[in-house]
Amino acid sequence: MARSTFTRRLFTLHSWLGLITGLLLLVVSLSGVLLLFEPELDHAWNPQLLSVSAPPAGRPSLDRVMAAARQRFPQPAHLRLRRIPTSPTAAVQVSVDQPDHRWLLAYFDPYTARYLGQRDARAHFFGWLLGLHYSLLAGKGGELTVALLGLALVLSVLTGAVVYRKHLLPVLLFRQKVSWNNWRTASSGLHRLVGVWSLAFNLIIAGSGVWMLRAAFLPETYAAEEAEKPLLTQPKVAVSLDTLAARAASAVPGFQLQGLALPRTASDTVVKALGRLADRPLYGDFSQTITLSARSGQVLAAADVRQAALAEQTELLAFTLHFGQFGGLLVKLLWSLGGLSPALLSLTGFLLWWRRHKKPGPQQKAPSTKSHKPLLVR
Repeated sequence: MARSTFTRRLFTLHSWLGLITGLLLLVVSLSGVLLLFEPELDHAWNPQLLSVSAPPAGRPSLDRVMAAARQRFPQPAHLRLRRIPTSPTAAVQVSVDQPDHRWLLAYFDPYTARYLGQRDARAHFFGWLLGLHYSLLAGKGGELTVALLGLALVLSVLTGAVVYRKHLLPVLLFRQKVSWNNWRTASSGLHRLVGVWSLAFNLIIAGSGVWMLRAAFLPETYAAEEAEKPLLTQPKVAVSLDTLAARAASAVPGFQLQGLALPRTASDTVVKALGRLADRPLYGDFSQTITLSARSGQVLAAADVRQAALAEQTELLAFTLHFGQFGGLLVKLLWSLGGLSPALLSLTGFLLWWRRHKKPGPQQKAPSTKSHKPLLVR
């Protein structure tokens, strides 16, 4: 096959991938950009739930918080400490699995154990937005659709890199500029510039997204589910939660506690401390797990993820890079620009496709079909 023929076929594939996935990629991209700013926006919109006043001499107590949570949500509700604050003015977030299988998030003052309020984990704005980003609110079928969108984006980026390969270096060296003379030249120039500058970013975002949704490609994911069993009484933890938190903090150097997963059934006899490592922010907030006995408080397992296999560390890194939650405002702004690039590429790509396929007017001469080169580089 001649190189020009191969390139034209890649160009056709590249164009159709953009046309078919453009609208859904727009939804996934915009929801992902909003999720970047979830912590800041959520605290600004819901200060009564997420913020507290730190008393001058007060000490937070997980035991008091759990006692207050159990009093408000009696058995058989299942509780766990989903978010333990690292800031002195942040509330404790308690995850509540209700007997009717609703999933609630309840908030308590870590100093006084005062109940601050609750919300549905899936129905509040950012819970709903995460569902939209993750599955288009369509369950397992939606997860498969989003995974396929990720694969399509990877393929679109790779085919675009081949089709526009002669423009890669000039764009990176700032030797190509966008001509704003009309919408045709503007859309063509923007498509090249945005595509080149976002190439690596989109490969990382799309590839990590597909990996996180890899279960959507397994047949067993769609097997008939067993009827949900009623919740049983959640066993008590014999050791103080504050003691467990202190032991977990000393088990791995640099460990910062983010949450405690408590036993759910009588056969479950461990507490899992979940957290981050101070010197590995790129690994994420729940990258390190420490397992403790719910009966004695003894540390049972504390494998340092810094010593884990390269594949495990790479997966942690990909997850954090996907959500952009490892840096400050500058990182989030850069991730926002990158996150909007699929939407802009879909729009400019559609304009380029429409320009090529619209019928010429009475005063316009139809473009020659002898050469396809202008379609690839203009």
